[in-house]
Amino acid sequence: MSADTINSISEFLLHAGTEYKVFDIGRRLTIIDNQSFLDIESGNAYAPLPRQQHAWFGIVFWNKQSSTEHYIWFVKLPIDEQGLVVTAARNHFLDIIVDALGQSIIEDTEKAQTLPDNPYSFVPNQALLAQFNALVKHTLSQPLSDEAKQVEAYIQAPQLVDWQQLSMQSVADFAFSLPTHSHQYRLEEAFVNNVSLYSDVFLNTFMEMLEYVPLSKPVETFVLQRFFQKAHFDDINLAALRALSCNEFNKQLHCELKSILSKDISTRLDVLSVIAARHYEQMDNELLTLFLTQAAKADESEGHAGALFSGFFSDLVQVPKLRRQVLTLLRSPDRPAVLAKAFNQLFAQTGK
Repeated sequence: MSADTINSISEFLLHAGTEYKVFDIGRRLTIIDNQSFLDIESGNAYAPLPRQQHAWFGIVFWNKQSSTEHYIWFVKLPIDEQGLVVTAARNHFLDIIVDALGQSIIEDTEKAQTLPDNPYSFVPNQALLAQFNALVKHTLSQPLSDEAKQVEAYIQAPQLVDWQQLSMQSVADFAFSLPTHSHQYRLEEAFVNNVSLYSDVFLNTFMEMLEYVPLSKPVETFVLQRFFQKAHFDDINLAALRALSCNEFNKQLHCELKSILSKDISTRLDVLSVIAARHYEQMDNELLTLFLTQAAKADESEGHAGALFSGFFSDLVQVPKLRRQVLTLLRSPDRPAVLAKAFNQLFAQTGK
């Protein structure tokens, strides 16, 4: 096997005799079918969930004939201004893995787990790694671990289980099992009833692990009412804000985000970052204008000289579903003065 005969990461994995699954781990955590991944990595389809000018993937592969072990590559590929993967970078990564591994991936899959240093591999943070592992286990129909069952026990009877013995991974495993759990409604009811009894550390970890899990309507409403609708906005529970992330427009959540973005607290970088990363699906023209206006105010008040605003603008304009909205707002004569100033500064810096 040589770089001259292999034209894509997908082709490499197939020729190497592996079975594989690809997950997008950009703005959300979702499985991608193999053909879609091939189209994305080849620059024939937009990266659907980019962040920080890259498409981010977790690739799980295995060789059933020689091992039951699963191996993972975490790969980030740069995208261009249109949101397409830069194929020259993909080809460079491909050259690196072919030169390093040749055909050894089929003979020694474990060797392929450790790639040589390169600019495209990365290590997810602890929370994302736990969520990724949980989704992989769920996708491959692996049974719930004993540790995850301890989380289930704590949810139902927090006074009987030591929460400090629960790992982040076990909390993630339980969270991802919840939508298909045979006792889902009983467990959700226990969560609502016992929420005041949980350790704050556990509660925040559990809600953070729920950010890629579809919430049932009762749990979604409970989180909204407990952490947002009764708040005075002197603080924001970021874990709860992440838990409410969803992959479609949600009228109730949209209204709550408008309320948050109308308050001074939304000029905090951490609040803006969570909204941009996890709630882009809620951004109609009104919410997008509010968000970028608050980003411009934060940039100005913190003295970032346009860097903070530029970062959010560059990030959102590469999300396929938002690109047209962002560019339309850029040219709108009705945009707020602070936003117009930020746009002018942005293009003065880039020389456009």
